[in-house]
Amino acid sequence: MPTNDQLIKAVQVATRKLASSGNFDLLMKDVLAICVEAVGATGGTIYLHEPSSRRLRFQHVVPERIADRLPFRDIADDFGMSGKAFQERQTITRSFEPKPESEWNPIEKATGVPVLSMVATPLMMEDETPIGVVQLLNKSDGNFNEADADMLDIIAAVATMAYMNYRLSEESARASTLLGMGKVSHDIGNLAASLYATLSFSDLAMQGLQKQLQLQEQNETVRMYISSLEPMFGDLKSSVDRIVGYSRLVSDISAGRALRPNKKLGLLRGVIETSAAYLTTDARVSLVRIRYEIQDDAPATLHDELYVFRMVQNLVGNAIKAVKETIPDDWKKYSAEEEDDAEVEQPVFGEVIIRYWFEDSMHIIEVEDTGPGMTHATAERILAGNARSQWDKGSGSGWGLKIVLELAATHDAKVSIASELGKGSTFRITMPHCGD
Repeated sequence: MPTNDQLIKAVQVATRKLASSGNFDLLMKDVLAICVEAVGATGGTIYLHEPSSRRLRFQHVVPERIADRLPFRDIADDFGMSGKAFQERQTITRSFEPKPESEWNPIEKATGVPVLSMVATPLMMEDETPIGVVQLLNKSDGNFNEADADMLDIIAAVATMAYMNYRLSEESARASTLLGMGKVSHDIGNLAASLYATLSFSDLAMQGLQKQLQLQEQNETVRMYISSLEPMFGDLKSSVDRIVGYSRLVSDISAGRALRPNKKLGLLRGVIETSAAYLTTDARVSLVRIRYEIQDDAPATLHDELYVFRMVQNLVGNAIKAVKETIPDDWKKYSAEEEDDAEVEQPVFGEVIIRYWFEDSMHIIEVEDTGPGMTHATAERILAGNARSQWDKGSGSGWGLKIVLELAATHDAKVSIASELGKGSTFRITMPHCGD
């Protein structure tokens, strides 16, 4: 059994380190690192449980260099030692005799790490349902024993408490954010509706003026001005329509109401290009080039223009933030010059590519960036709707990506992420074709 001093030290280390974890990813890494160090393991993996799918979702592995070698990451919550520890709600230890490389299992062959000893501990507080599992490998000085199991039980309880506190804090912050979003969107909707009424009246006045001009002597200069104002009114109406629609959308999301897409048959390419074009200035100031690879002859499909507009804009906006995160400090002078003089020509540090094509009855939209990329675990949390913005220089609540997921679902579309640390990210929306 561990001594009281060892247990006290383990709790102190875990409490101090986990209390300082400011984000989810760091919290999970810290939990795994503390467990590895506490019992002298040479490696390990941490999983979180997803009740809806009854799976243990991979979060981190030590050493990190073998992450890409793992033949699989997520596992069923009753699979192997981790599943057994989760189901039985108790720590399990095992040891194995050395064996030749020809007899290694698929995981050992993929990672190059033979397993000689293992311990799996459920992340849980006493008499509570586990939230996940920590599985450790190869104790550096022998096999895992009862003393190690007791140590891990203590750390697991502290880690679980830290995780629950983190989730409560996140939920509280998001609830406050949603409440504020709902109130602001309501006010914006009212103001936009008032503006729309004014524009409609102005449009009637413009039509009346045109009729009067037709009854009078031709004045080409006046007619030229009238003709130039007509498309301006049209653009203003479209913009106000978009504001009103988006305020209602945010209000529905903040109130937890079901989304109500207004789908019409139309082409997607124009919506995609227009949405991204609104961020051209932001991209230029951030030293980012926006590039388009758009298929011109893709067929029309039923869609809500506002929903597609917002999905693309959220993804492009986040992609610009991601690239901006990688800009060195000595490049910031170019951004400052741009703010002072829009005519200043400056170099481009990174790129955001917007792609759209139609293939196999699917409309595919991609937003690729040359930013820092992300881990597989981070991408999975984003797709699960549980991630905040990870960019320090472009902070955010993470709701932009959650909104993308919710809007995509209304079109039976799937969102996926391909990313690698240091090599950027690609977000893809795959939407099934829907004719009239």
